[in-house]
Amino acid sequence: MELKNIIPNIKGTFGNLTFGSEKSENREGGRNGKIISHTYNLYSDLQRADNIEVTIPAESGDKKLTIEKEARIQLINPRVSAVGYRIGDQAFTNYTCNADDIIKL
Repeated sequence: MELKNIIPNIKGTFGNLTFGSEKSENREGGRNGKIISHTYNLYSDLQRADNIEVTIPAESGDKKLTIEKEARIQLINPRVSAVGYRIGDQAFTNYTCNADDIIKL
């Protein structure tokens, strides 16, 4: 059995989320290519150590144009995946969060 992603309990994992800012646009084929996704920083009242980065497909639109900073938001169909890697004798895990959309509450 292959584990592709985890469906988080949003309230239990992230608590209340607020919109932060756009971190990056991900483009197909480099700098001048078609935008394929947007990555945003979100703030959580439970996960205070770091921002939560969530990536949504470009088809969902550019949220920095429609959602103001610090507005309460909801993730549509969030998924968390883990990628393990090693540096020397130490092992690390990166967690990535993807969603189908971000909507303002």
